[in-house]
This record gives sequence, C-alpha cells and structure tokens, in this order.
Amino acid sequence: MQKKQLKRIKKIAVVAAISFILIALAFFFLKKYQQKFNSFNNTDYSNKYFVKGIDLSHHNPIIDWGAAKNENIAFAYIKSTEGIGHLDRNYPYNYKLAKENNIKIGSYHFYTFGVSGYKQAQHFIKTAKCQSGDLIPAIDVEHSPSNVNSNDTAYMSLVKKELKILEKTLYEHYGMRPIIYTNKDCYKKYVKDLFPANPIWICDLHNEPSDKEIKNWIIWQFSHTGKILKIKENIDLNYFRYSFEELKKYTLP
Repeated sequence: MQKKQLKRIKKIAVVAAISFILIALAFFFLKKYQQKFNSFNNTDYSNKYFVKGIDLSHHNPIIDWGAAKNENIAFAYIKSTEGIGHLDRNYPYNYKLAKENNIKIGSYHFYTFGVSGYKQAQHFIKTAKCQSGDLIPAIDVEHSPSNVNSNDTAYMSLVKKELKILEKTLYEHYGMRPIIYTNKDCYKKYVKDLFPANPIWICDLHNEPSDKEIKNWIIWQFSHTGKILKIKENIDLNYFRYSFEELKKYTLP
C-alpha cells in the first residue's frame, strides 16, 4: 500500500510540476503578446516602422495631446461624422489640440451601410475641417450594431454601391482618393478589387499585414488597447508603413 501511495504521490507531483510550468509559460507568452500588440515599445515592429499614429472618437476621453507628442506620435485620425446626421462630439477639441501640438491630423467618416453615399459624403464635407496640409480623409468600413454582417447578395450589393458613391463624391471634392479603413473580413467583402487606387488602412490585432492579402495598405492599426506614457486611457495604435516624408504625400494640397 505504501509503495502504491508513493507512486501516486509522485505522479501527482509530476502532474503539478508540469501544470505549473505550462501556466508559467502561458503567462510569459501572454505578456509578450500583450507587449507586442499593446505598445509601440516592441522591437519586432518598432525597428521596422518608425512613424507612429493614433486614432480616436467620442468613445475615447479627450487625451493629453502634449503627452502624445512627447511620445513621438506623428499622426492621428479623428472621427468627424457617421451616417447622414451624427457628429462626433469630441471632434472639435481633438482637432484643435492635435493641431496645437504639431501632430499631423486626418478626419474620418464612419460609413453607415446601405445609406445614401452622396448624403453621407455631403455630411462629412460640411462638418470636417480638412485643411491644407491635413491628411487625406478616411472612410471607416466595418461591421457594427448598425452595420449588419450579412451574406445576402442584394444587401452586399447595396453596401458596395453606396460606398462607391461616398468614395467618388469625396474624391471629386478633395481631389485625392480617401484612405479606406477596414479589417480583413470587410476588406474581402466590400473593398477588395473595388478600390484599387485607394490607400488602405488595415486593422489586424494579431498579425502584420501581408501584401498578398491586402493590396495598397499604408497604415496598420495593431491595437485597440494601446498604452502610451502619461495617457491613462486605452488608445488605438497605428504604424505608417513608410517614412514621414512619404506620409506627407497623403496630405491635402
């Protein structure tokens, strides 16, 4: 009986030791993963992409833009409008404070699926500042509580049709193709092959974008829970793919 009990105890001890090691490894890799996708301080990408950016909407509190500048944030996209009537309440403050801190600023419109693209474009044009030297406007294309994810052919055709009208109207007004923000799912459904001339701002919280999957990508949003020194709130983090001089090519005349 004693030998059997000793064997059993040894087995339990071995299992416990293995479990402890696996848990420790899991915490180690989780921490490494969080650093990789929640901070700019990551050697895998910070030594590859030097131009750092953030994006905000009313879902974020008004941040300390001076702190963002001190952390070498070079550019920011801020939400201006949504649909045909929504105004982002923080837009005027974010725009003004970013400008005061010499951060290259761009404004974006959240596209409401299937609703008149022309009316949405006019709503953005009337509201967004988009001054000379600002980054080109951006169109946010993603699923949401109002933007239903459906494979219905008629629905998808309508989404694409009005998105094309929205893009065309902004292009004709500003003289430059707007950047399109999206994720891999929406890119495949609504953007791929329809907008070959537009730069792409891709959201991927797990992997670096691939040229084979995403053509024309210039900005990579890699975190929704990013951390920046002296800013308590979580914030979206982005890398611009090229140099700061290249970024200037995507500014309004």
